[in-house]
Amino acid sequence: MGTVIQSICAIALVILAGWVARRSGALPSGTEGVLTSLVYWLAAPALLFATISDTDIRSLMGAPLQVAAVSGIGSALVFAVVAAVALRPSRAELVLGSMSASLNNAAYIGVPIALYVLGDAVHGVPIMVFQLGFFTPMFFVLADLVGNHRRPTVALVVRGVVTNPMVIAAAAGFLCAWFRVPLPEVLTVSTTMVGDAAPPVVLLAFGASLHGQHFHLHSRAGVLITLASVTKLVVQPGIACLVGHLLGLSGTGLLAVTVMAALPTAQNAFIASTRAHAGQEVAQGTVLVTTFASLPVVLAIAWVFHSVIGI
Repeated sequence: MGTVIQSICAIALVILAGWVARRSGALPSGTEGVLTSLVYWLAAPALLFATISDTDIRSLMGAPLQVAAVSGIGSALVFAVVAAVALRPSRAELVLGSMSASLNNAAYIGVPIALYVLGDAVHGVPIMVFQLGFFTPMFFVLADLVGNHRRPTVALVVRGVVTNPMVIAAAAGFLCAWFRVPLPEVLTVSTTMVGDAAPPVVLLAFGASLHGQHFHLHSRAGVLITLASVTKLVVQPGIACLVGHLLGLSGTGLLAVTVMAALPTAQNAFIASTRAHAGQEVAQGTVLVTTFASLPVVLAIAWVFHSVIGI
């Protein structure tokens, strides 16, 4: 558990470093846009390809992957419906809020939690595959559509899909993994090298973007942040637990899918909002809140399963 706490503290320190660098002038105004463009066009696609192409896709087609899909899509829909009915947000706020309410930080927080809370890092793989292979590219396409302030058309959607670097990288990775294509070592090393840069660069850009930001919980954006955070940390694990039970999971298997659904919001929500130039306050606020609130939620879930259910 100490390693989990260290992982969260390390993320906080990198975010703080970005904020300090921006505040001190070491990073000039607009740097976060350059950093997020670097991640969007190079680092994140490389990470997607390297991760998916090296995964045994066939072995993951089971209940944990189904739970990851249903809980992710379900929590996004819950946020979208509640927000649309009660708050009437803009299209950008609706898309970025739904993304923030459902997309998990499965890599840098999910892996240590899977390892030290559940005992095996493999529990984080199904949710990473679902998100990297489908959920993340889909939200990036939607964010680009709502960010260009044009009415979506079939041609615009198709062009957004086929030209999106996340979609291209995920599709290439799936093809290589499914057909077991042997990759040259130089390609594997280079994509891994570039992909490893994505998480820290995103965190630095996120910290820099917080300079000068003020979050007001009583504003509409504050309400959307609260709704997205509650959906992410309460509704999504609730859906995961229910669906996992219905699919026949029990014991450690059910605990694993529930805990993995309670991970904080991925920083990719921030990247998408920055590229779309919309919904940034909602994405920033939700990432910040869930990053620090997820640990007590995970500990509470583990306590319920161990003390009440007896796992």
